Amino acid sequence: MVRNDPAPTIITLTTDFGGGDAYVGSMKGVILSILPIARIVDISHELPAHQTLPAALILREACPRFPPGTIHVAVVDPGVGGRRAPLLLKIDDRFYVGPDNGLFGLLMEDLPLQGAWKLENPEHFLHPVSNTFHGRDIFAPVAARLAAGTPPEAFGPMASEPSGMSLPEYQEEPEILTGEVIWIDRFGNCITNLSDRVVSRWSQGAPFTIRAASKRISKMSTTYESIPEGEALSIINSMGYLEVACNQARADRALGLRVGDTVVLERTGERDKQGECP
Repeated sequence: MVRNDPAPTIITLTTDFGGGDAYVGSMKGVILSILPIARIVDISHELPAHQTLPAALILREACPRFPPGTIHVAVVDPGVGGRRAPLLLKIDDRFYVGPDNGLFGLLMEDLPLQGAWKLENPEHFLHPVSNTFHGRDIFAPVAARLAAGTPPEAFGPMASEPSGMSLPEYQEEPEILTGEVIWIDRFGNCITNLSDRVVSRWSQGAPFTIRAASKRISKMSTTYESIPEGEALSIINSMGYLEVACNQARADRALGLRVGDTVVLERTGERDKQGECP
């Protein structure tokens, strides 16, 4: 029975499908066939193919900003049709539908997990279920039926331990902090695994330089325009992580940086007794 709410539930879609094929449109068609009043919002469909970490970062940044009750469907699923389970999670009063491959792991690190269910009840799937397109045949119909009022427990039994995910480890020494590039965005900004909290704790107010590839950056910037156009800089980005960027240019191309490359912070001075830099 489809509800006629004055404010239909929001269903978001996040995938690595791109925009050149029928995949995203097929998922939207399934959702709207089940729940014509659904409000579908695209978060991103241009994520790197088969890479769960960038997707997990996007989900952690964007999904909690939607209102409680939102249903987030995420499909970056290199193991589709294999052993990984399809899941429904409730995290901080929002629902998440997708594969159990760590996509939602960063969210679970920050926010309370309130429930987890395996998607095992074929009554709520599209048939026949393809081994290569669970986004269309399992995740989209489950999201639509959840938005239409089907309770989570109707989709399958409780799941005990959803797969987690953590950022790559950084190396911290008294004079050196070593991280790595974990994602390059569409502007060519190279985002690292070093959070503002980690950098502040390590530096304790002392000055340091940032070394990325062959480039040494003498200080942190607070805006992109604080250095000349085309020059490299380091900045704490909107997600709270250190990134290496260029003012109005692509840092990945200018510096030759790729995902997995190291970024090294080296202390250049000591704090004084009051914790101030000399």
